[in-house]
Amino acid sequence: MRKVLIVIFMFWLAGATQAQNLKINEFMASNDSALADSHGEYDDWIEIYNPGPDPVNIGGLYITDDLAKPTAWQIPDTAPDSTTIPPGGFLLLWADKQPEQGVRHVKLKLSSKGEQIGLFAADGKTPIDTLTFSKQETDVSMGRYPDGANTWMNFQNSTPRYTNRPIPIVINEFMASNDACCADAQGDFDDWLELFNAGTAPVDVGGMFLTDDLKDPAQWQIPSTAPDSTTIPPGGHLVFWADKEPEEGVLHAPFKLSGKGEQIGLFAADTSVVDTLSFGPQAPDTSYGRVSDGIDTWTFFSTPTPGAANALGVPTVVHEEAKLQPADFVLLQNFPNPFNPSTHIVYTLPQSDFVELAVYNAQGERVVTLIRGNQLAGRHQIVWSGKDSRGRPVGTGLYFYRLKTKECTASGKMLLLK
Repeated sequence: MRKVLIVIFMFWLAGATQAQNLKINEFMASNDSALADSHGEYDDWIEIYNPGPDPVNIGGLYITDDLAKPTAWQIPDTAPDSTTIPPGGFLLLWADKQPEQGVRHVKLKLSSKGEQIGLFAADGKTPIDTLTFSKQETDVSMGRYPDGANTWMNFQNSTPRYTNRPIPIVINEFMASNDACCADAQGDFDDWLELFNAGTAPVDVGGMFLTDDLKDPAQWQIPSTAPDSTTIPPGGHLVFWADKEPEEGVLHAPFKLSGKGEQIGLFAADTSVVDTLSFGPQAPDTSYGRVSDGIDTWTFFSTPTPGAANALGVPTVVHEEAKLQPADFVLLQNFPNPFNPSTHIVYTLPQSDFVELAVYNAQGERVVTLIRGNQLAGRHQIVWSGKDSRGRPVGTGLYFYRLKTKECTASGKMLLLK
């Protein structure tokens, strides 16, 4: 028992250390119409950013609007699914003095006249991140740029839950080998790319530049003559057809994408960078996109979603090995973590292999085997429901998951809290 407690303590200590990397990344202290919460209320908000490689649960930490009172409000630790920030991810806290609305609603409000924000460790003394701000404009956020940096700026188009950008438009998904998947209005199966607006206000991309060669950022200027067609609403998507047929409309670019791999770039009207990416070989009728809209993790989709939201859990495609393979054997940190009652385990295989994925308790005893058999190269995701091999729910505690192939082994640790 003593050994178990020591292991759990070490896991907690590691989590506490990871929490020290968290950043107050963006906030709005005068929200009249920019962003409503799930109750339709326009409340103050604070965004927390996790720049680290592991998930961090902020349950049990303290948030305050007065640095002289670091324990003004303790974030509940009863809902890790709602308070865990994935690696490179963001979490929004509503400063509305309405904690009865959920664990992300904190018992404080921000002053548009200027005050302070502080995030403190669970001991109520150790500062994780603090800031003092001056008078704020209505519906204008203040945030770090880039994420986590020491430079702060105002954002007329705020980006709660997304990467801070002066222009909050990202290349979100594309298809470079469209044989029979998605047709344009003319019935042609052309290459396409999708833009996503991560901001809280509409953005007209007319006048910006799109290119498939980053050395030529001004390759094609999106026409500014049809704002009804080129304006992307908040949280919305816009598809451009890379078909070399600009005569078919303002959403048709005079270049095509290469299924062998190349580049895509979006540049502002002054040719400053908005978003860019380089990609490798693509399989027919398979799109490549962000796992969820606006985040920095990419995956392949066997069910493309041009003009609609990307969502983790859409089946990823396994390609013929000669066409496309992940470069590495990778086992990612499970998420959420801590968790209750279920968690996701994601890994990639560089080639077809015999795979065993199992969960062990703190004593090293096998709890359940999740996968045992041959799998093809690609990205895989498994959900563990917190049950043993007999279907019985397991108890609170530290667990390990191990992925083993013929040549490689990797493991991770996770904490189930009930």
